[in-house]
Amino acid sequence: MRMILAAVDIGTNSVKYLLAETDGKKSATVLKDAVKITKLGEGLRKSGLISFPALLRTADAVQEFVADAEKNGADVIRIVGTMALRTASNAGELSDKLRELTGIETEVLSGEDEAILSFLGAISGFDLSNVNRYCTIDTGGGSTELVFAEKGEIVCKASLKTGALLLTEKFFSNDTILEEDLEKAGYELKQVFDSVKPPFKVDMAVGIGGNVTSMASVYKRMEEYDPEEAHGTVLPEEEVERQIGEYSVKSPEERRKIPGLDPERADIILAGACIIRYAMRFAGCTEIVVSDRGLRHGILYSMTGG
Repeated sequence: MRMILAAVDIGTNSVKYLLAETDGKKSATVLKDAVKITKLGEGLRKSGLISFPALLRTADAVQEFVADAEKNGADVIRIVGTMALRTASNAGELSDKLRELTGIETEVLSGEDEAILSFLGAISGFDLSNVNRYCTIDTGGGSTELVFAEKGEIVCKASLKTGALLLTEKFFSNDTILEEDLEKAGYELKQVFDSVKPPFKVDMAVGIGGNVTSMASVYKRMEEYDPEEAHGTVLPEEEVERQIGEYSVKSPEERRKIPGLDPERADIILAGACIIRYAMRFAGCTEIVVSDRGLRHGILYSMTGG
């Protein structure tokens, strides 16, 4: 039976929207895939609260995406929240606002559920039948999800409380980045990643999220972001290091002029790249394969009975 499905993913830094048509089986055709950066988690680390401007920006984006889904005849629409809605003490205010605007209840995922759905979304774009041990690394604005799998079976999963927006606010909020800022951020990342023990060294690491797709775009110097070109890009460790070096010596304003980089991501890309580098070392790999798919595709997969 033909159905139109929509998934709206409310992240700490951005809201993502996926509209797809399915035949009732597990396969689906993507009709729309869009993102709006709303910085829902701005100031959350210090105050523990979602600010009113961030709440309004996010609510407007979600309402716009839901309206588009309804206009396109969506049979089912899911709104899903992640780290910011898990941790903000006033998260209920955003859920109430969205219910008022859309009539839809917002589901807040646990860190583990987010990790699993991101994993399913990311690997749906690859043939991993010949890869024995692999992991997915999903770097968001407020958290980083890691999932390790062996022969297609999930072995362990973890949601770490570090993300590009939170790390930026803590260490990289000034226009000029000092060596000691990078050292402090590195020390914090070491502590966060040391809290989890990887089950094995992987044969392949798959990177998910706007940070790693932006790095693929910079690597390929894309004039306009092309999801198909980004998907499957292999970022070697040397390129990740090179980009960290470039971002750390430029102000956010200067970064906005870097070919391939979304200007709206210029302020947090340094932190995102640092997390990706640390996650790669943690997984024991010297390169990361970029997936343009992620949580929203995992939500869609679960909606089709996956």
